[in-house]
Amino acid sequence: MHVEADRAAAPRLVPAPVNWKTKAAIQRLIGALPDAVSYPAYYALQRTMGGLRQPTPIEHLTGGLGIAERIWREQRSIHSRRFLEIGTGRQVNLPIALWLCGAGSVVTVDLNPYLKAALVFEHIDYMRRHPSEIDRLFSRVPDRALFTERFGQLLDAPRDLDRLFSMIGLTYLAPADATCLDVAPASVDYHISFTVLEHIPPPVLEGIVAEGCRVLTADGRFIHYVDFSDHFAHADPSLSLVNFLQFSEDEWAWWAGNRYAYHNRLRVDEFVSVVERGGATVRSTEPTVDPRSLDALRQGYRLDRRFAGKPPETNATVDAWMVAAPGARRTA
Repeated sequence: MHVEADRAAAPRLVPAPVNWKTKAAIQRLIGALPDAVSYPAYYALQRTMGGLRQPTPIEHLTGGLGIAERIWREQRSIHSRRFLEIGTGRQVNLPIALWLCGAGSVVTVDLNPYLKAALVFEHIDYMRRHPSEIDRLFSRVPDRALFTERFGQLLDAPRDLDRLFSMIGLTYLAPADATCLDVAPASVDYHISFTVLEHIPPPVLEGIVAEGCRVLTADGRFIHYVDFSDHFAHADPSLSLVNFLQFSEDEWAWWAGNRYAYHNRLRVDEFVSVVERGGATVRSTEPTVDPRSLDALRQGYRLDRRFAGKPPETNATVDAWMVAAPGARRTA
């Protein structure tokens, strides 16, 4: 475990400051609406006031590179390999990044049909306008010739989602239950996500890992990046990244117990335990400790009893990469 002055993952585009309680109230209100109204209303809000006002693909492209680099670090191949992404969200930059690195195919699944074609092509337009930035971002890709070829294909891609997905070998499944997928056993090389698993209740997360053990090959890998920080602090700079650890379960459910704000608040040690209960063997974690949070915790920052007995370094861990191997294969 290490302490870093700056968070070591992808750069985050920070929207204009919003009081976290105001944001929580808006999310709670919109989250209570029927799906047909709630989904477009929240998307419109994000586009006009939130992080999608000036969309950029850099954060998730960097996340895809983070996955690729952990594959290369183990002296493993990404070429023509099969990936299963948990939590598509509104765009497909993670699968695009993996394809640019040489991946063969990606199945991306989401419980909610959030994907927006307009946003996908806005991100590709960004890459067209900033080719040098993208080229620098992918400068460590070993097969530069393949990257150059595929990047050219991406920039020339038609504004048609089906044709784009066919070109990059992407299959999108939503709504889909990641605990029970229509995916063949032992057919996936890498089970991946980026800033997704913190939004899943622990029992469901355990089932997702168990299903991952079923679909992964015997030598496959789980590679996941988890954001353990209080997400309201991303938009409200007055908050500590561990602000939400002061609340009881009932209090936190009041503020964030809806589809747009749910955060399981697992600490990194608890996350590892959930993954291992799901049947995987954790091979490595790369946690980042936030120094300001650590200092506040050491000075007696108020914590709910759920977190009060943990070491300050554990509570101050704000993100982590995890690599795990599948354990006993689930057959039913």
